[in-house]
Amino acid sequence: MIRVNLLGGAPRKAKKGPRMPAVSLEGGRSLILLAVVLVGVAGFQYWNYRKLQTQIAQLDQQIASLEREKADLGRVRAEYETFSKQKDLLTKRINIIEGLKAKQSGPVQLLSTVASAVTSTNSLWLVGFAQAGQNVTIEGIALNIKAVADFITRLIDTKAFAGVDLKETFQDVADKEVEKFVFTVNGQLAAPPPTT
Repeated sequence: MIRVNLLGGAPRKAKKGPRMPAVSLEGGRSLILLAVVLVGVAGFQYWNYRKLQTQIAQLDQQIASLEREKADLGRVRAEYETFSKQKDLLTKRINIIEGLKAKQSGPVQLLSTVASAVTSTNSLWLVGFAQAGQNVTIEGIALNIKAVADFITRLIDTKAFAGVDLKETFQDVADKEVEKFVFTVNGQLAAPPPTT
């Protein structure tokens, strides 16, 4: 075949530019497989990310719920401490009142006990009575020594005293007409029974 150039110029050669490399069918499959694997990994990572975001949101809700519960328990604890202090204060007040009542009736009972020990005899008189805490000092006059001994025995028998001791006794020689004995008795009060 003959070619005729009607335009009159030299024939041009077609430029050969860079050509796309030819991909074989085997290479195309590999690229497709690589793209599928990348899309699969990206999908898995996205799913894992969403799952972690959901867990974070749930944990944030739990933290907020626990913070609210902690605040509620803090208020309850504060109320408990307030009530506990009030209870302690009231308990102390009650104990003080009961102690005052016991101390109020204690001297009356003690004097009644001592009076009952004296009334059984006509030969003994009390002239002094002093109490300092649990210690009691009784002073008196008796017509004979046996009356003093009987008085001490009756005091011991009342169980109001843990111990009774004769401190001193002597005969009063100032009065010549009547024989008199002046005595002093020290006693330790017994512990009161426990109150419930």
